[in-house]
Amino acid sequence: MINQEELENIKGTVDEFFKMAGYPVEQELNAGEENGQETLNINIRTADAQTLIGKQGLVLSDIQLILRKVIKKKTDREIYLNLDIDNYKRNKEDYLKGLAWNIADEVALTNKEKELPLLSPFDRRVVHMELAGRKDVIAESIGEGEERKIIIKPAK
Repeated sequence: MINQEELENIKGTVDEFFKMAGYPVEQELNAGEENGQETLNINIRTADAQTLIGKQGLVLSDIQLILRKVIKKKTDREIYLNLDIDNYKRNKEDYLKGLAWNIADEVALTNKEKELPLLSPFDRRVVHMELAGRKDVIAESIGEGEERKIIIKPAK
């Protein structure tokens, strides 16, 4: 478990990381454990959110990867890092869950399958997890690589 002193050191590391990149930030940081893995959730607030998030969150993903490696080097511990900027990920996840339910409801009513637009692997996972408990529809990924997409079908 991450102790308070380590949390303060990590917080300082995060501040220094963004300051050196030229982006002053405020951060909320909390640690816990999920599925037996130490987890660190950091939400950054900044005036430059769009720049740090990038198109479809690609820059955010890259920053998260780099920051995870910096924190690992400083703490010498393998910690799962979930970095969010101005609640971008949380809002996107809420949107995807709503989209999944709306399309699933439509499929259940019309008894016709529907295809979702192309989504990232993380976004597809959100949709699959959200619809996993439904008995009236099936969410299935088809395709390969960047062309992989989800089809929602009526359950037979």
